[in-house]
Amino acid sequence: MAVAAAGMFAVGSVLQHEAASRSTSSGRLELRQLVAKPGWVVGQSATVLGTLLQVTALALAPVAIVQPLLAGALVIAMGIRSLRDHCLPARLEVLGAACTCAGLAGFLTAAHPARGTGGQLPSPGAVAVAVLLVVALVAGCSRLGRGPRGALACGASAGIAAGVAAVLISTALKSFSERGFLHTVTGPALWAALVSAIAAQWAAQQAYSRGSLSWSLPALTLLDPLAAVPAARLLIGERLEPGHAVVWAPAAAVAVLGVILLARTGEGCRRPLVFRRRQRAMR
Repeated sequence: MAVAAAGMFAVGSVLQHEAASRSTSSGRLELRQLVAKPGWVVGQSATVLGTLLQVTALALAPVAIVQPLLAGALVIAMGIRSLRDHCLPARLEVLGAACTCAGLAGFLTAAHPARGTGGQLPSPGAVAVAVLLVVALVAGCSRLGRGPRGALACGASAGIAAGVAAVLISTALKSFSERGFLHTVTGPALWAALVSAIAAQWAAQQAYSRGSLSWSLPALTLLDPLAAVPAARLLIGERLEPGHAVVWAPAAAVAVLGVILLARTGEGCRRPLVFRRRQRAMR
């Protein structure tokens, strides 16, 4: 379910980036223009489907397993974008994607995440603090202008918001299984998850509108699990294997290096797929 969700998120990110990057004026996102673009609507629908698959996965496995698997969206999105742009990824971009995914894979393998042993749900105060921090972060990053800095910041805030939203969704599912539908609907976790998910989507659109997908998507992909794992530890008691920190800590550093490399690739096509055909036609 998590891998299928990653595929849907990849399709959604590519299509929404294409629409958002053409619907800006001085770095400001024009939502009316976005809604009028069929590509953006299809991309948003793919994202919604990916979210439903993610929720299903979260009902079957811990957050610390589901969220890192979503990193596959980075590689899938790179392939989709290459096909649509008729352009091979730059070598630095391939290296960056490999570091990001390999680092997250090493993190997941070494961490051995497990569900919390306690039956307690997070307090309403803790849930409120989490969602307020997410909203404040997204609002602050949305004020940045177009370019690598703005795209990276908005992508990172989208990833953090998505990671927190995943933990809150897991909390709501746990509440439903333990205390029933009424307690879940009247409790704060479900509504906080909805607010965090909307904030994540808004931050993602802001990131897509500020430049290359290589600037925004890697930061989103990386910060999602890196935010979800500690949030899950604090809110619902999921834990990592501390004895293997010597492995998963460097793995996280490799993933960060991958994001830095991807952010340096910039925009434009350096390896067009149709280069040889054009060269022969010129001859």
